[in-house]
Amino acid sequence: MGPDEMDPVVLEIMAVLDSLFLAERQARFQVSALEVQDYPFAATFEMVRDTESDAAIEEALSGFGFEQHTLDDDAELWISDELGLMVFLFFTTPDGRSYTYRIVRFEVAGEDEISL
Repeated sequence: MGPDEMDPVVLEIMAVLDSLFLAERQARFQVSALEVQDYPFAATFEMVRDTESDAAIEEALSGFGFEQHTLDDDAELWISDELGLMVFLFFTTPDGRSYTYRIVRFEVAGEDEISL
């Protein structure tokens, strides 16, 4: 693969994440509109949507063979040794509901088991 070519798996992961994040943003707009009319319903809708969004991200990345590693309250690292990819998810708002991501390709240089 040349330097200007993108790995098809990376493109697929990007498309999945972009569509999930777009759905999350659309749900946020719906919550904002509902808050004006019916705050209790909006709060319930937001809670359900947050749970669905978290589950969708986890399901999508797990489906590609990634394992989740929480770095702190603002970031997650998903690693797939099989694909040689890492996905960094950064939460970009205080409520943790807006994301930015980076996908990094890596190669395992060596692997030794160390017993302590």
